[in-house]
Amino acid sequence: MIKNKRGWIRVVEAFVAVLLIGGVIILAVSQNDDGQDAEISAGVYEDQASMLNAVQSNDTLRNSILGINGTILPLGINDSGFPADVNAKLEEKNPGYLLCDAKICLLEQECVIENTASSDVYASQATIFANLQKYSPRKLVLSCVVLE
Repeated sequence: MIKNKRGWIRVVEAFVAVLLIGGVIILAVSQNDDGQDAEISAGVYEDQASMLNAVQSNDTLRNSILGINGTILPLGINDSGFPADVNAKLEEKNPGYLLCDAKICLLEQECVIENTASSDVYASQATIFANLQKYSPRKLVLSCVVLE
């Protein structure tokens, strides 16, 4: 049989202690990373909402978006028919740490913005339904990455 039971018990106790300490360290490190990522995400989404609200609440910009011929949609920010005043407002409201791309689509269209960034991509959208003369629902999609 086993002659030295106390020695084996101490080995098992030491092994369990190392596992517990390692688990606590891993848990603490992972919680710190998640907190920073959540804080960054919240800030980005808040800034995107501010950019989109600036366009939504401006009648001139709304009319520019609603005035686009529906047959040429979806329309990306780099396309020739994208309203320059909307682009200027988005650039004005950009806090500077975001690299953003925008697209205007019909409400029922799939609005995909190609992005080859290796970091997190944050997307938000705003809907613009009508002005006093015209009902023509559109969506403005904003896709941003954080500059490093």
